[in-house]
Amino acid sequence: MPITDKVLKYSVYVAHNDFVDFQREIGINLESGGTATLVFPKDPPNDWLQFNGSHTTLYMVQDEFTDVYHVLQTESPVFFTALNFLGIRVGTVHTALDLNEGETVAHSDEQVPRTLEELIQRARRQEAGVQPPEARLPVERV
Repeated sequence: MPITDKVLKYSVYVAHNDFVDFQREIGINLESGGTATLVFPKDPPNDWLQFNGSHTTLYMVQDEFTDVYHVLQTESPVFFTALNFLGIRVGTVHTALDLNEGETVAHSDEQVPRTLEELIQRARRQEAGVQPPEARLPVERV
């Protein structure tokens, strides 16, 4: 799952055709070597976030195309994040996020994350097998 993965290059497809229900698509190459396809149909499928090896497919609604394309054209650097963690799915094209653990209010890992930054921090902790300080048991010194 790409988490704050820098977008190196992108390509845009805009067409009108009879064989798919989307007319806009953005392909992106990521710093990690992964790729993503952002598809903008009128009605995204229920399985709107799909992972296949190092490739991610993100279905967004048609109205989001202009905003995503604008970010890609005007901002630098731009990042891509897609994750399915704790049953919460996220797919986003964004500028830099503040992921300094000390900067955000720590919440119990049993609570639903309140921000994208908190969700990413929690996913990274789980991936690394690290618990937040508030969830660690005190160590008795003998």
